[in-house]
Amino acid sequence: MNPPLKCVDILLKDSLPANGQLPAVIVAVGDDRFLRQETVNAIVKLAGIDQENTRAYDGDECKWIDVHDELATFSLFETTRRVCIVREGDALVKNSRSQLEKWCSSPAQDSLLFLLLNTFPATTKLYKILQQSGWHIDCSLASGKSKTASPADVRAWIQGWGAKRHQLKLTAAQSTLVLEAVGNDCGLLDNELAKLALYVEAGSKLSDDTIREHVGSWRTRTMWEIADAIADGRIADALDQLQHVFAAGEAPAAVVPQISWSLRRFGTAANLLLQAKRTGNNMPAKSAIGASGFWGRDIQLAEQRLRRMGLRRASSLLDWLLELDLKIKGSHSSPTRAIFALEELCLRLA
Repeated sequence: MNPPLKCVDILLKDSLPANGQLPAVIVAVGDDRFLRQETVNAIVKLAGIDQENTRAYDGDECKWIDVHDELATFSLFETTRRVCIVREGDALVKNSRSQLEKWCSSPAQDSLLFLLLNTFPATTKLYKILQQSGWHIDCSLASGKSKTASPADVRAWIQGWGAKRHQLKLTAAQSTLVLEAVGNDCGLLDNELAKLALYVEAGSKLSDDTIREHVGSWRTRTMWEIADAIADGRIADALDQLQHVFAAGEAPAAVVPQISWSLRRFGTAANLLLQAKRTGNNMPAKSAIGASGFWGRDIQLAEQRLRRMGLRRASSLLDWLLELDLKIKGSHSSPTRAIFALEELCLRLA
């Protein structure tokens, strides 16, 4: 059997394997949602496929018949390849395995199916079929035979992705600074590298002090910890950390947006679920959470936290955060009054 292709080769080398000849089915596998989606986006772009000609589905919600009809229906007036992308496709594979096996063995001409999966066991018939006729892309940073990315793998990714996507020239030591400050979540790393790119001209060298000041500082990590504590209902911990942050000289206008961004995702997910209930649709919580900006391991934690909050209370978060933002920019702009406004929000979620 052929080993899986590596997403890093596609994302950093800007080239497709097999001389660019796309198969009918491509499986992107890994627990990093950011890497899976970026890999698919890169293949679509490198193959010259117009993004508007792709059709995306959520594997937790769609049925195989819908995907099949989109791939197999041919129009006399349409000459482009029919492309379907199934995000979080594990449920679709589980529920429609025999249909997928049949399709992958004999796909329709000029069709392209992307399956984005968390796992893809090598013992299954579908895996063996795609070994012969499709692409299996390993969407992780692990190198060699290892299944887990080492710090060296992540540092190499930070340097490569920083140069490729954000035109940053980072040294090996600087990539270590970024890794220690942010962690190995590729979505967060991309966000921090994008932020760092704002402080330097394209292609110019960065100083270590610039990285320490603007990327994943202790304040950034503390903001995530405070947001997590609020979402978990650990209000005393959240308020204690907020006291330390303000005592260190952080302005309320700099603190609140970071916390609000994290909490806003819960409000978005809750409103998506309530809207689905009102319209009579059955939307899995995982689908709503995935569509609200959560990725990687945060998806499972978010589901537990959303259940603790309750849909009704979580759905009010968007209004509460807007109210907080207006207060911080006006009547509660001083640190003392800002803490009072944040305490009010925390107690609502206690």
